[in-house]
Amino acid sequence: MEILIIEDTQQVSRFLKRKIETWGHKVTVAATGQDALEVVKMTMFDLILVDIFLPDTVAYDLIPKLKQGWSGMKIITMTGYSTKEVEEKVRSLGILYYMVKPVDLNELESILSHLTKRLESSL
Repeated sequence: MEILIIEDTQQVSRFLKRKIETWGHKVTVAATGQDALEVVKMTMFDLILVDIFLPDTVAYDLIPKLKQGWSGMKIITMTGYSTKEVEEKVRSLGILYYMVKPVDLNELESILSHLTKRLESSL
């Protein structure tokens, strides 16, 4: 799978990138919402992992812009600052999954494995 990680904390994005690549996926990283919007113009991603609170935007403003090119885009949000209001707001945008940091790697690997099988069976 082709995955985009939108995460402003470099340590977190590097860790997730390395881990996800060991599971056999191709990973691109963007540190801001603006960087992510530029990257999605050039590459079609199977999945986007996005931190809800970025230095230049919040996921509930960014997700509709990301989906402009492809409304069926699969998106998982991540946050270390979870509130019921934030969760409801991003879930209303049709995300695939809402994760609270620190990310549970077993859970993430299971989700990616499931998505990979679904993608392969649809080819």
